[in-house]
Formats: sequence, structure tokens, C-alpha cells
Amino acid sequence: MIDDPIAFAQFKERFASNQACISALFDARWPDGFRCPCCGQTRYFLIRTRRLPLFECASCRRQTSLISGTVMEGSSTSLPRWFQAIYLLSQPSGIAATELRDILGVTYKTAWLIAHKIRHALSLEVESRILSGNVHIEHADYGPALYLDARQPLLLAASLDEQQQPEFFRFWQPSPDHVEEGFFRRIARAGIEAFRTTCTDGSPATIIPPAANRRHPALRDHRRHVECWLNDTFCGIRPKHLQAYLNEYGYRANHAADFLGPGLLLGSVLRLSAITPAITYPELTKDRPVLLPPWHKFESKKKWRGKWLRLYTAV
Repeated sequence: MIDDPIAFAQFKERFASNQACISALFDARWPDGFRCPCCGQTRYFLIRTRRLPLFECASCRRQTSLISGTVMEGSSTSLPRWFQAIYLLSQPSGIAATELRDILGVTYKTAWLIAHKIRHALSLEVESRILSGNVHIEHADYGPALYLDARQPLLLAASLDEQQQPEFFRFWQPSPDHVEEGFFRRIARAGIEAFRTTCTDGSPATIIPPAANRRHPALRDHRRHVECWLNDTFCGIRPKHLQAYLNEYGYRANHAADFLGPGLLLGSVLRLSAITPAITYPELTKDRPVLLPPWHKFESKKKWRGKWLRLYTAV
């Protein structure tokens, strides 16, 4: 669902032409003017014989496409459609690929790929931020409410300021090797240490045990909001791509905490899209280590569900 249809209609009108998108993309990619990616020269010759302009360096003669090195590289989708997708993914509710397909008038595969390429740019930005200072770590999970052994265990961590409010937070999906299977799935101590090594600067951290009631109010809200958002917008997300969607949510929520308005957030997403190399379809769809479905230990999914139904009936 589009958050503000009138604002979106105005955006579409403003960036309805290739030329308008070219100007905005140039400014987002080179805010201080063109700079050759090979030699750093700022003088160039503009070649207009193609659908999109080429910039030929006046020094080394290297030709640079406007979309090379961006999330749009290699795409035949028009710039106005890309700009519409960037706008929609910068909005608070995000957008599902099925709805994006209908708005852009493209195939589902194209809409899915466009969304994931933009999402990849947001993910890299989130993952580049290191938690430091007063680090607070809690356990979280995501998945079907009734089947507890099918929920994906997560960590939710934040850097807290002097008022104990989150300055920056992120969700983290652990490696399956760091998860203990059972009635509930739990992240092992090795998983927490892996997170601290990868995502923090090594500062002492407050780690809240899974069963503790000492949850940070702001993080508790994020834990609830992200589950509702994933279920309401996408009808649930499977483990393979869960981290990318968690990063998308985290990027928008962290920028909201920085008091960026919708227009500034849109500019931030456009800038990241303009400086992040595209991820390919094979890279997006390749196998990743994820937790096996809990029913693999049973002869069928029906028997696994039956175990839980018998448990709830007994209660």
C-alpha cells in the first residue's frame, strides 16, 4: 500500500522523463561533479548517442556509463521505473514485489529483482555500521506463533546514548551452527560472541537472557513492529532472505530516529542506489546456510503439526 498516493503521483510527474532522472542520478552519484573512476580527472566529454549518456574522461579516455557501479547497472528497465521503485522502498511501509509489479507494469521477477537490488544497498549500509559504546543485546525471534520450534532466533542490539535511548540498532540472523535446536531454538554463546566480534567494536555489552523480562522498551517496540511489518506487507518471509528484510526495516527505522523526513530519506536511498554496485540474480538466489525446517525430523509436516496440536489440546 502506498503511504501517500498524492505525493507519489507528484513524484511520478516530476520524474516522468529520462532526462529528469538522469540529472537527479548524476547529482546523487557525483554530488561534487563528475570524477573519473579510473584516474580521478574531473573534465569529461559527454556522449549522447545512446539511451543513457556516457562520460568520457578527458585524461585517460575511459568511458563511464551513468548507471555503471549503481544498483541499476545491467538493467533494461527505464530510469523512471527505477526512481518509482526507489521512492516506494524509501517509504515507511516499504512495498511487496507483487504490488511493485502492478505499479511499474513489469514482470514479477523484474519487480522482485529491482526491490532486492535496492534492499541490498540498504543492507550494506546497515551492516557497515559498528555498534559501539554502551551496547545492549537482546534475544528476539521471528516466525509462526503457534509452532515455537519453527521460529527463527535473532539478536536485536543497539548502541545506547546517555539517556539509555538507542542511537543505532540492528537485527542479526545467526549462522545455523550457532543455534541450539529443541522445544525452542536458542542462540548459543558462540553465536553471541560471533555477533560481538562482527558487529561491535568490542565494547562491554549488556546481554539480556532470552527468558528475562528486562527488555528495552524501544527495542521491544521494534521487535513487535518488524514482525507485523513482515507479515502484513509480505505475508511472511522465509529464512533465506530474512536478513535483507530486517536490514531494510532497520535502515528506515534508524533514519527515522535521526529525524530525517520522508524527502531526506528518499534522497538517502537514492544516494545509496547510485553508489552501490548491483548484485546479480544468481548472487541473490544462491544457496545460503539456513536452519532446516523443524519437520525434517518427522516423517511429514502433518505429523509435526500433530505434535503441536496434541500439546495445545492437552493444555
